[in-house]
Parts: sequence; C-alpha cells; structure tokens
Amino acid sequence: MSRLGKQDVTGILELLEKELDALPRLEKVQKMKLRSKIRQQENWLISTENPKPDKILIKLEGRLGEIFRLFPHGFKEKLTEFLGMKISQLDKHAPS
Repeated sequence: MSRLGKQDVTGILELLEKELDALPRLEKVQKMKLRSKIRQQENWLISTENPKPDKILIKLEGRLGEIFRLFPHGFKEKLTEFLGMKISQLDKHAPS
C-alpha cells in the first residue's frame, strides 16, 4: 500500500499554484482565494492509497473544477505527466 509523501503532495500543489500565478486575467484577491482552495487538497492527497495519475487528476478536476477551467489547454497533460513521474518514483521506493 503506497501513498504520496508530504514532499510529493507539496510538489503537486506548487505546480497548480504556479500555473494559477501565470494567469493574467485574475485579480489578486481572487487568486488568493483560489490558492487557498488548492492548498485545502493536501490532506486527501496524502491519504490517497495506491494513487494513480488518472484517478488523482479526475478527483482534482472534480474538487477544483473552477480552477481547471481557467488553466490553458494542455495543462492537464502536463499535470498527468508530473503525477506519473511522482507515482513512478513512489513505486520505485516502495517495499516489495
């Protein structure tokens, strides 16, 4: 049974926040509220057992739908690749 570690989750959340910061059409207060919603995803990401990139992406889209609608086309693929990298590292370090 593998789970994402604190550093892995922090990396995922930072990727989402950096993409949010790159959006020019949002006011500062609105970005702060959306950043807060992103950070609230930490606990369930840490507690997810046997994470899979597609499973995590679907859950993130469900929980952060309004944020994902703001992201440019192609960001989901970038996030899926990042999640795949993190999970493959997790699988390498998991005890057999």
